[in-house]
This record gives sequence, structure tokens and C-alpha cells, in this order.
Amino acid sequence: MKLRDRLWIWGQDVMSHHRTLNNCWNLPGENKMDSAAGAKHLGIDNIFRVVMQGKPLPPFDPEMDKMPDAKQVVWSILGDMGSQGLQAPDDLDEVLRMAAKYPRITGGIFDDFFYSDEKAAQIGHIGRLSVERVAEIRDALHNFPRPMELYIVIYEMILQKDCKAYLDLCDCITYWTWKSEYLADLPANLDKVRELAPGKKYFGGLYGHDYGNQSLMPLDRVRKQCEFYTDALKKDELQGVIVCSNCIADIGLPAMDYIRDWIREVSNEEVTLAM
Repeated sequence: MKLRDRLWIWGQDVMSHHRTLNNCWNLPGENKMDSAAGAKHLGIDNIFRVVMQGKPLPPFDPEMDKMPDAKQVVWSILGDMGSQGLQAPDDLDEVLRMAAKYPRITGGIFDDFFYSDEKAAQIGHIGRLSVERVAEIRDALHNFPRPMELYIVIYEMILQKDCKAYLDLCDCITYWTWKSEYLADLPANLDKVRELAPGKKYFGGLYGHDYGNQSLMPLDRVRKQCEFYTDALKKDELQGVIVCSNCIADIGLPAMDYIRDWIREVSNEEVTLAM
């Protein structure tokens, strides 16, 4: 297996990051690349296609048809925190319908799953869905004629929450560092993820912009992160890395240029699978 087989892009609607709260993340430029174009630009074969701000709406077929070269596609069952609020509580039925039509769909993911403490107190649970509903979704994916996997997004601040009941139901934990200063803690935080949810697959998120600080990603931090991810992927300590995203792939960010060069350099290196 090559390292490129374990690289993914986080795919969302064109300009959706710029349009969030009047460009609250202070992104420069104008995004024109969609998920497929962003993946091709970066040299990535696999796509997480995630609903943001309620778009796209089902049916997802037109968006799926824009990604003919993707080897694997994982669709969001829950999009970002601004999605699903006025729609169905989740997009499981749509993902299952799509998976029956497109064999390249291999799973579903929960984005922005955990509420703030204040919101969780109002709702009665820390997740956007109940534990019981997550179990139903996991079972539906596992029992599909072609068994699929359930992924979830977590950040450094989630490690302090009582989230084990949810993580236990997921097949793969994708860990993201929201504020770049906490990248120094990435190895230790991934160890915490493994302690919280042992025996899972683990993916690392790779940002090309410091969203948590609404600023450019420092190049020394992205460089150290890429070096760490290269080693972890080659040793099978991580089963994937997700680059965020097509929405910033073409807007002139130095960190995204670095990530593109990194992918070109390491994509053909061999992964040593753990026994």
C-alpha cells in the first residue's frame, strides 16, 4: 500500500468557508475549486464530501457525479453545525440510497458532532444525536449489503468531555487540532484519543489555515505536522490523513502550497501495515 492511498480531502461547496459568518476566518482570495478539482490539484484520490450550511441538499447525486475519479467517497450523515437543523435529523437514508447506486461510497461521517457545555445542558446530551440514534446509524452502515464504516470528527477540546459512549460506536476517529498552538500536543493528544476509544481506526486532520485563530497557518507548524503524519502513516499508527480543504486549495495560502508539495514528495512511499 502506498501512502497516497491513505490521503483524503475534506470536500465542501465552493466558497462555503468564505461565506461563513461574513468570512469570519479571514480567508483571502476567491475559491473556485470544487471537491474533485481540489483533490486533483493536491494529488489526492479519496474524498470526504461534507454538507456545510445546509448545502448541498439531498439528493446528492449531482454532487457525486462531479467526483468520477475519486476512489473512495465518505458522505456526511451530519454536516457542519449549521446543517440539518431544519431538515431531517440526519442524512442516513440519503447516504444509504446513494451507496446502493455508487459502490465507491464506503462510509458516513459526523461533522461538528459535540455541543458546547451550555447547549448540551439544554439538550440533555453532548452530541447532536442521542447515543441510541448513533447506534442505529452504526448498525445500518454495518448491515448494508456492502458493510460501511462510521467516522466522527473530534477536536482537542472534546478530549475533556465525557464522549466515550459515542466514540465506542464509531469505527474511525478523525482528530483535528482547531488552534495551531496546540499542534505541539498532537502526539500526546492522539494517544489520549486511543485511550478514549481503543481499537479504532484513527485519522489525522490537516489544516491549511489556522481557523481557530482566524489567521494564516504558521509554516513551521504545518511542516512539523506533515513530518509527524508521514511517520505515523508509514508505521500504520494512523490509517489516514484528511486535508482541509478544496475551499482553500486555490486561494494562495502558503501552507496549502506546502501541503501540496509534501503530498508530491511522500505519496509513493510504502505503508508498513501493522500485524
